[in-house]
Amino acid sequence: RRSLTHCLILEGEDRLRLLNYQGNSITRIDNLGGTPNLIFLDMYDNQVQQIEHLEPVSNLRVLMLGKNQIARIQNLHPVPKLDVLDLHCNKIEVVEHLHALAKLRVLNLAGNLLTDVANLEQLSSLTELNIRRN
Repeated sequence: RRSLTHCLILEGEDRLRLLNYQGNSITRIDNLGGTPNLIFLDMYDNQVQQIEHLEPVSNLRVLMLGKNQIARIQNLHPVPKLDVLDLHCNKIEVVEHLHALAKLRVLNLAGNLLTDVANLEQLSSLTELNIRRN
């Protein structure tokens, strides 16, 4: 495990496409303002508690948030181009707030606390859904 507890302030990183914070102790998604062309954000295996502050990365295509502490799916409307959303091994009980993700193809919700799978009808591009171990 690495020792980062927060996302670094990255300024002027217009060319940055992939950002990997995997395996740290980060509690919040933040400080993405300097990465406007980011398409891949990997925050797997951290301590993130909620999905937030994605407004600066509207071109994001892949969001990896597996093995965190997320209890609710929310605040994804700033990333309508999202293609892959990985939320496995979190604390999610309800599938919600995905209506803005018309281009989403892959949704991983394995290892959460789901008892029902609903609210997927608006995901017309979805081709892969993983809900194992719920």
